[in-house]
Amino acid sequence: MIFILLLLLLSPSILISQDSAPVIVIEQTRKVDVAISPISGTEGPAMTKVLQNDLERSSACRVVEPAAASFTLSGTITPAGLSGRATPKNGGAALVDSSFNGDARRATHQFADAFILALTGTPGFASSRIAFASASGPKKSSKKEIYICDIDGANCRQLTQDGALGYGPKFSPEGNKIAYSSDKSGYRDTYIIDLSTKKRSIIAQFPGQNTGASFSPNGSTLALSLSKFGNPEICTLPSSGGEPTRLTQTRGTDCSPCWSPDGAQIVYVSDERGSPGLYLISPTGGTPEKLNTESSYTTEPDWSPDGKKIAYSITSGGGQIGVYDLETKKTRIVSRGSGLESPSWTRNSRHIICSQNGTLVLLDSLTGEAIKVPNNLSNNTEPNTTR
Repeated sequence: MIFILLLLLLSPSILISQDSAPVIVIEQTRKVDVAISPISGTEGPAMTKVLQNDLERSSACRVVEPAAASFTLSGTITPAGLSGRATPKNGGAALVDSSFNGDARRATHQFADAFILALTGTPGFASSRIAFASASGPKKSSKKEIYICDIDGANCRQLTQDGALGYGPKFSPEGNKIAYSSDKSGYRDTYIIDLSTKKRSIIAQFPGQNTGASFSPNGSTLALSLSKFGNPEICTLPSSGGEPTRLTQTRGTDCSPCWSPDGAQIVYVSDERGSPGLYLISPTGGTPEKLNTESSYTTEPDWSPDGKKIAYSITSGGGQIGVYDLETKKTRIVSRGSGLESPSWTRNSRHIICSQNGTLVLLDSLTGEAIKVPNNLSNNTEPNTTR
């Protein structure tokens, strides 16, 4: 009831059916005017700016002066984190009134996420992180290391020191592990890094290529591309290591698997019919289903958290991001410009992290707006976000 009353403050469109109560509908592209009262505490000024950036990146808010705002956010930084509150313009119960633990930046991101969830009903992504590969360093070369940063580009740190080509990092569902491939041993093997212990283990070291590992929704299984059977095929194996189970048997190259959120299907890339396209298959195998993306060269699929869409790279035409709607079976290009690749959905199933000519960007799939993610590195590729 409180949520509906707060929505009414925003003057949304209202649809009324003959048999039911009014249904509140807020257009997804409409922004809510909010104000931020300066956060108190030693780090308050910096965190006020962080909160403003978080809200503006969400595409759900526009930060304005208090007199024009529907909500005002305020907070206090403490040694334990942040105490945050979001109050409506016309009084009444606070939309958010909570304490958020952790360092100042992380607590501020969590406050932003809590407000966006309460406001829109969809998760915020300010506290998400990005894993990616980069060739940045004193001497640029074909060698790439794996890095991690906050979704706003802050707290960037290097995870590997392999001195080799590292690629394809993917977070586990809990966000505490990263699977990636590397030529460190002289062969293309798959590793897992435990972010809490900083330990690394080799998971797939079969003859040939071991690439493209993706965690299942429960984290127990990896889907990846192995060439131990001949051509690169989609296989699964326990995320702790073990023997693989082969899913595909084609004459082409099968790669880049990604699980559906319910774990019932895997989308992957295959060129068995000529140019690369997207296919669906069950984790137990069976006959693959080809998706008609209406593009001649589609790669790097990523399934949205809500299970409704698959984003992918369109290599032809200069590099674009496409989205396939699984219900309507329709496709659309959601990016502008060129040089875009490697899409990874954020938690709200609206925004996409991708790379554009070596720079990480946050892409709004509804408006096409792309915002740079500044991490002071260049040649950034293959980003993947925590959910």
